[in-house]
Amino acid sequence: MSTKLMEKTATDAADRQVGKFETLIDDDKTRITHWVIKPGEQTGWHLHDFDYVTIQQSEGRLHLDYADGTDKEIDYVPGTSNLNKAPVEHNAINVGDVDIVVLEIEYKY
Repeated sequence: MSTKLMEKTATDAADRQVGKFETLIDDDKTRITHWVIKPGEQTGWHLHDFDYVTIQQSEGRLHLDYADGTDKEIDYVPGTSNLNKAPVEHNAINVGDVDIVVLEIEYKY
């Protein structure tokens, strides 16, 4: 995962648990993280320093809050992906009723 903003999460989003994540690969070119975010859980505030792709492994609905004060909701569809350009600072909250499962691939170039 990108740079965790633990202080911001503690002050702005302390009312929610952070979902589980596991770093599968982290070398000089790529970082791959597997996320499972249960209903009501969040990623915690974080900054994506690198361009990244998410590959959705489950259904579900995420609410995204951005550092600039904007927000949006996205519906997850298994097997779909999104390309995101850095920098991105946000927090994602599972607002659905099923676990969100996603692979996040960051490109360190």
